[in-house]
Amino acid sequence: MIKRITSFFTVLATLASTALPMAASAAAVDTQSISPGDLIKGQAQSSVYYFAPDGKRYVFPNEKTYFTWYTDFSGVKTISDKRLSTLPLGRSNVTYRPGVKMIKITTDPRTYAVDRGGILRHVTSQELAETLYGLNWKNKIDDVADAFFSNYRIGTEISNSGEYVPADVQTNTATIMQDKSFDDTIATASIGDVSAGFVPLTMTVKSGTTVTWVNRDITEHQVKGTGFDSGALAADGTYSNKFTMIGSYEYTDPLHPSMTATINVVGDFSP
Repeated sequence: MIKRITSFFTVLATLASTALPMAASAAAVDTQSISPGDLIKGQAQSSVYYFAPDGKRYVFPNEKTYFTWYTDFSGVKTISDKRLSTLPLGRSNVTYRPGVKMIKITTDPRTYAVDRGGILRHVTSQELAETLYGLNWKNKIDDVADAFFSNYRIGTEISNSGEYVPADVQTNTATIMQDKSFDDTIATASIGDVSAGFVPLTMTVKSGTTVTWVNRDITEHQVKGTGFDSGALAADGTYSNKFTMIGSYEYTDPLHPSMTATINVVGDFSP
């Protein structure tokens, strides 16, 4: 049994930021290198986020959700709170991995199986639940708070075992990238103020990826490297460049020369 410490919950609108316990190895160093598909956290708080190709961070609302995707916290990378705050929150939370558990909402008596994309499918009978999840099917049900229900959508009900095979659904949705239907040929970097710099400072993408920079600061910034130059970007301005050649691309902000970062382009990269 994995030992856990007390979790603290903060709900903002329909988003939840939950303090999850971290492995000791994940809490010490400000990691400069993060890429789409990585798990990240700040230094001052223990909430864990999924860093997505859209440049946003998606929170795990609680430990139960986290452990349907991962067995421990060894893969979580720690970045400074300043850099973390530069990355905007995604509009939804990470949802249960499809096929692992059934869930119930506290104000809804029905039991649901989770399908890809956070789709909830009503399991229409006890007999069907037993067929899908075995004699101990009741142990496969988690209660989900109403505050998190907006992260899911109701789909078609399951009336027979041929319509939903938990093992197959789980296998076909092996990553959050797949579950949320993110495009792995795009990546987004944020431009913060001078103290935050480019976020990530180092990012690895596969050949053919289009990287988009978004100026999240209130002052102008610039992205300039060998073969690409954004010119001056106003607040909320964006610039994109497609990287087709394998290699390491260092770039800077000529308007603020202390800001530098790197894009590593590899032949194959599986988030």
